[in-house]
Amino acid sequence: MDVKEIQGAALSAAAGKTGKKEELNGLDFQKILQGAQSNLKESTEATPGGTAVGPEIIPEGVLTVNWLQGIKDSSPLHLEGARVAERALDLLDNYQRAMENPRTTLREIHPLVQSLAEEMKGLDKWIEKMSPSDPLRGILTEAGILSSIEIEKFNRGDYI
Repeated sequence: MDVKEIQGAALSAAAGKTGKKEELNGLDFQKILQGAQSNLKESTEATPGGTAVGPEIIPEGVLTVNWLQGIKDSSPLHLEGARVAERALDLLDNYQRAMENPRTTLREIHPLVQSLAEEMKGLDKWIEKMSPSDPLRGILTEAGILSSIEIEKFNRGDYI
């Protein structure tokens, strides 16, 4: 297979799939790059303050609840419910990591299960306060069900 054939196919796709070699010879990466940069500069200069308006880049591992539409107008019930759900899910993650580690004994995991049971009580209180149509209630319910299943399996001795 000839490399020129591969490059020609890629360039023809970039040229609007014309397939004419005469038109492809005029394409140059440097020209395309400069054109894109000039378009970017023009859009940057058109915005007030000279800053481009675009999506904000957020570092990996940083959760931003502010991206959710309407979070600023959320009630304290929703905000606290989200915090409770996050704590429960964090405990479930810690529990999962502990169960995956063969060096961790069940005695070391037991306090984590007790913490999960305590968090379950808090989940139940928040679930009762929310309306049945609230999506957060569904998340809290699922986290509660998963927690209660894992607590019961641990206490029943399924992992011995």
